[in-house]
Amino acid sequence: MIALLAAVLTFGLDRLTKFWVTRSLYPGEVLFRALPVHIQYVENSGAAFSILPNFDWLFLAVAAAVVVAAVWYWRQLGMERWWVQAAVGMVVGGALANAIDRLTQGYVVDFIQLPHWPVFNVADSGITVGMVLLVVRLLLKGSRSD
Repeated sequence: MIALLAAVLTFGLDRLTKFWVTRSLYPGEVLFRALPVHIQYVENSGAAFSILPNFDWLFLAVAAAVVVAAVWYWRQLGMERWWVQAAVGMVVGGALANAIDRLTQGYVVDFIQLPHWPVFNVADSGITVGMVLLVVRLLLKGSRSD
């Protein structure tokens, strides 16, 4: 249940923020430029950091693989700690949200800009935080004598 809630929250927050950005700004427009974190509307046809532009088929395949892996792992997920369940949900929700952008628009809407960092979105954040937590889980599991 926690994984489903995290997936829905990540997906929903991503869709809402992208809706706001695309209805409020034009591509390239920047809000709050004087602040360390500002909003910049970018249409990204690549992966993270805009690498591999125009490889939508690859990113859609990865998103599908993530969802299939989560469904396959679903039974064991209930035995994991709440934060592991949340991590899986964040990755799934983020992957689905970005996949919908790619399928419907041919690009992903990015808008969060930090100093000296590429522009990203809520889905990217969910995927990144979720993956970091899953790596921590693997490291913790590997350090025990199970």
